[in-house]
Amino acid sequence: MPERGSVLQGTIERVTYHDPESRYTVLKILPERGYEDPESMALVRGRETAVGSLPAPGEGQRVRLTGRWGSHRTHGRQFEFDAAETLSPLHAGGLVRYLSSNAFEGIGEVLAKRIVEALGTNALAVIREDPDALKKVRGLRRAVRESLAERVRSELGSQELFAFLLGLGLGPWQAEAVIKKYGVDAEQRIRANPYLLAHDVTGIGFHTADKVAENLGVPRDAVGRRSAALLHVLGAASADGHTLLPRSELVEGAVELLRGDADAGAFDEAIEELVRHQELVLEEPDRAYLPMFHASESGLADNLRALLASGPRTPLAGEAELLAEERATGIELHPLQREAVIGLLRHPVALLTGGPGVGKTTIVRLVVALAEKADAKVQLASPTGRAAKRLAEATGREAKTIHRLLGFEPQTGRFQRNAREPLEADVVVVDEISMLDVILAHHLLKAVQPPTRLILVGDPDQLPSVTAGNVLADLIASGKVPCFRLTQIFRQAEHSLIVRNAHHILKGEALEFPARGDKRGDFFFFPADDAAATATRLVEVVTERIPSRFGMDWIRDVQVLAPMYRGECGVDALNASLREALGSGGHEIHYRGKVWRTGDRVIHTRNDYEKEVFNGDMGRIERVEPDGSGITVRYPERHVGYTKSEYADLQPAFAITVHRSQGGEFPAVVMPLVTNHYVMLQRHLLYTAVTRARKLVVLVGSQRALNMAIDNADQRERKSGLADRLKASC
Repeated sequence: MPERGSVLQGTIERVTYHDPESRYTVLKILPERGYEDPESMALVRGRETAVGSLPAPGEGQRVRLTGRWGSHRTHGRQFEFDAAETLSPLHAGGLVRYLSSNAFEGIGEVLAKRIVEALGTNALAVIREDPDALKKVRGLRRAVRESLAERVRSELGSQELFAFLLGLGLGPWQAEAVIKKYGVDAEQRIRANPYLLAHDVTGIGFHTADKVAENLGVPRDAVGRRSAALLHVLGAASADGHTLLPRSELVEGAVELLRGDADAGAFDEAIEELVRHQELVLEEPDRAYLPMFHASESGLADNLRALLASGPRTPLAGEAELLAEERATGIELHPLQREAVIGLLRHPVALLTGGPGVGKTTIVRLVVALAEKADAKVQLASPTGRAAKRLAEATGREAKTIHRLLGFEPQTGRFQRNAREPLEADVVVVDEISMLDVILAHHLLKAVQPPTRLILVGDPDQLPSVTAGNVLADLIASGKVPCFRLTQIFRQAEHSLIVRNAHHILKGEALEFPARGDKRGDFFFFPADDAAATATRLVEVVTERIPSRFGMDWIRDVQVLAPMYRGECGVDALNASLREALGSGGHEIHYRGKVWRTGDRVIHTRNDYEKEVFNGDMGRIERVEPDGSGITVRYPERHVGYTKSEYADLQPAFAITVHRSQGGEFPAVVMPLVTNHYVMLQRHLLYTAVTRARKLVVLVGSQRALNMAIDNADQRERKSGLADRLKASC
């Protein structure tokens, strides 16, 4: 086995290959005496091949590489390095070559020689410590001088930092992410607290940070290690939707995370220290919160209490106005629906809930129309851009994301609208609040101050928010917020199997399917024996059967929703299969394990206010730059360009998860159902998927998996204190 811990020191003669993204590099090194491959010492001294990760290699650069000697079956002997250190050149010639390489723009061989003559062979260190020393160099323009000084500082510092991080056991991508997060302060911050890595840097978990801490000499019984474990368990709980954990459950999770290195009693000191430093809030009866969730949950309860205490109000419309609006619009409401309209226009804050086909959209339209006729200023919003577009289409009025409504400032992370600068509206209507997490709900309620009225609309049977909180369910459970639940299905919706089956799913009943030959059916089930057969049949249904039978453009109109990312019927595999079925031509690029190709359907995954594209917006890749430097996505309203550093904002979207579909609506939904996804097969997930479809639902898979989903009514409990706070204080 090749020996580890070997060193190859010398000068880079040639950069054979370098990928600036992955930093994978192939070098030809001219070794210094004593650093050649020990097995080839008797050979004539020559260049050696070295492979590993470097941020910015340059020919003529002197380096010290740490790794091991090995042999590649095609390329022969090579040095595989894990860490690299930039050294000062041994002689002037090497330094001249390095300075005149592509690493330094505007420096040719003549200027490089002048720099070395003026500053000596230690020129790099001199420039780094005193950039003004370059003023001694004849013919060096100010712009080039400043660029050179900045490049030396950044490149040498980056390489040393990169080497430090690799030496701690991080991979190249992880090291790059750390440098991007912390910049020049990375080493100092990591030495002070290596567990920050797990908290701050995507792609680094607790155990990786723990290994870094061990390499830095942090004792395994250190209080800081136990504190970090506690914070990690709370952070992981919030990722699962919880705003709090009972103290006993928190400690139990930390004991498990540290793999038995500490018992439960050993965490008392760590908890006290975290509370003292305000990194953890411990609230009776032994509820443990991360501070931001405690502040959001308690603040949300306080603001709701203030709104509720300000009512009741004079209704913005009464029975006479409502009946007149019904006649004008040709609508005949059910008595419960009339009660909902009047109630929503009377209370300072109220809820409107119900499933598909019960008329929530109709009620919202009537409420908005009646409020405007009473000269009330109405603002409409939803948690996501896609949901806001649906609300705007349904009401014929402008609707915004909650972030845009509150004037979110990406540069500062703050909202312009708050308790001091509340929303200027008489009525605020927020739709799809099942998606509302506790932090965003807190900011929303801060900006809604009396006498503004707040109407919240949502379906409690949908999946809850992706992030922490259980806001809609907690508001209903508290019994303190007036709630109008619609249950009567509109007559025109009764004919839809999509609507009827959605209600069957909630009741745990068998689904209805159209009779053979029924041309008007909108809900189908295609059986398949196993996951592989399901995937094959799903692609056929999407790309052939639906276009042929219903005349739909599958690329535009059909959305595949899967419970999970992994597996033969997971999002990743189905995206690859559907892309292959599309057979798009044109350019494609590979970036960090993903392929981006002309014609691909993609989804944007965060709110970007500068580009004016939002979480959940879908488009198609219209152009891929031949050199792979960027792509252009065509959205319904605009074209948006993305650089490589922004590709992470996109995901392939021929198939997406059910969770990511929340707030959206599609002409047709196709869903795989396989027992491999048993951990996600539950009633509320199937219901959410089905209710995303406007015209057609097709389920593909096994009857057993379908039965599992319908029978499993256990929605994962979310630990939250909001309902208890409202019960105790209102």
